Amino acid sequence: MHRRHLAPDRGMLFVFSTERVRSFWMKNTLIPLDMLFVKEDMSIAGIERDTVPLSLASRSVNIPTRYVIEVNGGWTAKHGIEVGSSVRFENLPTFAAPPP
Repeated sequence: MHRRHLAPDRGMLFVFSTERVRSFWMKNTLIPLDMLFVKEDMSIAGIERDTVPLSLASRSVNIPTRYVIEVNGGWTAKHGIEVGSSVRFENLPTFAAPPP
């Protein structure tokens, strides 16, 4: 929240203990973001692209997910990231690792 800048090729990772439908808003976010909703099997369930800053609109893909990754708006299109793409986390604390 309240970010005015996000460095290129950087992002924010939200880790949840279980899968469920996630919903986010941009109320206090000052830059457009792409939101990647990631399932427990590490596949991308859906992408909300170029979200509108300061919006109260709910952003969700209506599919249960365990992780959400936020990156700069336009990043997913620039890198060819699509629904169904695989995600891999590296160098994170063990609590963020998917279950065996």
